[in-house]
Amino acid sequence: MSIATVQGRPNLLNERALADWLAENGMPGQRSMTGIVQLRRARARNRPAVAAVEPLADRFTRRLVDQARAEILRRGGEVVILGKKDRVNGSLYLADRDRAQRIILVRADGWRYYSTRAPQRYVELAYLYGTDDAAPWAVRVPGTLRTVAEALAWLTPNDVVKALDKGLRVRRQGDVYAIETTPRRDGTGAPFLPEGHKWRTGTRYLVHNPADGRKHRPLRLPYPVRFVVQSAYEMGRSGARGNGD
Repeated sequence: MSIATVQGRPNLLNERALADWLAENGMPGQRSMTGIVQLRRARARNRPAVAAVEPLADRFTRRLVDQARAEILRRGGEVVILGKKDRVNGSLYLADRDRAQRIILVRADGWRYYSTRAPQRYVELAYLYGTDDAAPWAVRVPGTLRTVAEALAWLTPNDVVKALDKGLRVRRQGDVYAIETTPRRDGTGAPFLPEGHKWRTGTRYLVHNPADGRKHRPLRLPYPVRFVVQSAYEMGRSGARGNGD
């Protein structure tokens, strides 16, 4: 076996040996050793860099954040904080995750530019995102919150907290809570349920069919209940409160 071959084939790693083998065998594309070296260097310069393999956990996190971003945008929420000349100074990232409840908290923070007459202001955005029996959902919560538990506590009405402390039964469908009560107060709050919710007294089903086409499973409540509506921040830049779902 010569230096020009390895097991009968040209030694591709040795430029001089490869050049000699091409010449000896009258192969097309004959080049000198210098020519082969220059060609390989040129190819190396033009070869695209190989991207590092993204860890599975990072890919899963990115997919979760992408899903949350799509749902927030669908509901009219902000997903980036823009600085001067529309430079992105903050975008959504995963802040916390509750695996048991399949809920995540996503945040964005940065300096927002308003106008030449108004200074930049540091802004924090936060949203809860999850899925229920109908489809994905997202609600806006205060930007100061850092965990799913904090955000859920902020969203939960005081009447619900008090009822749970008393050991009363509480069921939730979307942004409406059904709290166990006395027969005299049965159905209280039903006339003020958000659009898409309906309390069917005869069958005792709470029905929730949002305008966007999602359909929640009807919730049957065979015992007396009163209704309380969840309150969250409206999507967008408003600081007003609105329905959570």
